[in-house]
Amino acid sequence: MKMRLEPTRRILEALALALVVTCLTGCASTLRIVVAGDGRANSPPRPEDKNGLNDVMNHEIARAVLREKANALLWTGDLVYLTNHDCALFEQELLAWRDIYQPLYDHGVAVLPARGNHEMACPDSARVWNEVFSGRYALPTNGPETEKGLSFYYVLGSVLAVGVDQYQSGKEMIDEPWLDQILRQNKKPFVFVYGHEPAFMDGHHVDTLDAHPDMRDSVWESLIHAGARVYFCGHDHFYDHMKVTRASGDTGPEMHQFTAGTAGAPFYHGGPYQGQNSYWKLTQVKHIDNTNGYILVKIKGRKATISFKGRTAPDHYESMDTFSYVVGQQ
Repeated sequence: MKMRLEPTRRILEALALALVVTCLTGCASTLRIVVAGDGRANSPPRPEDKNGLNDVMNHEIARAVLREKANALLWTGDLVYLTNHDCALFEQELLAWRDIYQPLYDHGVAVLPARGNHEMACPDSARVWNEVFSGRYALPTNGPETEKGLSFYYVLGSVLAVGVDQYQSGKEMIDEPWLDQILRQNKKPFVFVYGHEPAFMDGHHVDTLDAHPDMRDSVWESLIHAGARVYFCGHDHFYDHMKVTRASGDTGPEMHQFTAGTAGAPFYHGGPYQGQNSYWKLTQVKHIDNTNGYILVKIKGRKATISFKGRTAPDHYESMDTFSYVVGQQ
């Protein structure tokens, strides 16, 4: 009996080995990340606005994150709209935002919001923010000493996600020494830095990191050297995909700025790029006005695919722009 079973055992072992090899080369799991922002209410409120936010769109975004089977939600600021500097009301509005996204917490999705300018209307905004996002809702406390729970980083498999606060250290400012240290100490194939304001003026707001071009340029170079190829932001309530290269000499790897302030705030309209950017060549890849939506990032192996999914009907979103890159390829 033993002699007759031996060939069968060897066949099974060979099949098992083949399955392992196949999965190592072609069955890599896919990381999925949703990026969204600017879901605040309008003033005066619209029918869909409630508790300082667009109640309809925020519920849709929450359902979309689960439908996409995302591992994380990166929120690029302007969760709510505070109009009277009332810190108690600000807390109530943030709690309403958190309640909408409760199903994500319950399903183990990493919920990682950064602050926008509308989270600065309360005089004690940092304290309120950290009280709301505490306990099971706490954000990572690995940021600069003065920005605990405001700036932070989060590691998810092959991804280093860094949320940068642009207000605690000064308007349109980033704690660059901290960011540089994080990029040096946490080497990952995929580096996704996100904040509220665009690094480069993208067609509407002029209060961007263009206000401090030397700092912005230094941060941008740091991202390039760390292997980052994208930067996510909001602030402008449209979708804009910008390609950024050096204007002369070694143009370097392409960087891409994705602005998607499209989670329910009142729409803005884009115009031509402006700002202090003589060092950089800015090329518009895709621009979409008057469309709600979110960005979906899919990572498999060494390839990242980034898609903007625009709303075509309630709870229905379709891809309207797609960009892919492979780590190690320019």
